[in-house]
Amino acid sequence: MKLTISCCILATILFFLCATNTDAFVRKPKKLKPELEAKFDVLTAWIAYRLNLKHAKEACVGEYGFTDQLATSLVKVQVANPSDREKCYVNCLYTKLIFYNNNQINTQAMKESLSEIVGEERLLQIVNSCLTAGGANDCDKVYKFHACASPEFDKVRGDIFLPDE
Repeated sequence: MKLTISCCILATILFFLCATNTDAFVRKPKKLKPELEAKFDVLTAWIAYRLNLKHAKEACVGEYGFTDQLATSLVKVQVANPSDREKCYVNCLYTKLIFYNNNQINTQAMKESLSEIVGEERLLQIVNSCLTAGGANDCDKVYKFHACASPEFDKVRGDIFLPDE
């Protein structure tokens, strides 16, 4: 009986506290300093892009049966004279990322995904300078575009992050 009365009193007190002082139980988000907030936006965009790339890579590696090492080398443009199949792997990535759509480089999708990281002006300079890379077919066109743009994007990455060890 005493336990029941104690529980009722405790429940009444808790109800009263919740009803009269809701701010006591609401956690307010912390604000970042302005110089960190700008970096936070870049890092958040980078993480989102890398997650999308990871999912695209997993799907395309499964589709083409390449090793992770070969797939990474293709993305880093470290394969001398890639075969048509290897070029099509890069096309697969661009298609999954929606960077290549309707037989053309999708500048708008690249802008939406990468402008926070690269900066819109610099991104458009890179993309526009590589659009004329040409190609005999879709896979060749995307690979040549990627081979042109990738070193420029690596420079941007170098401006943001410390070099890989």
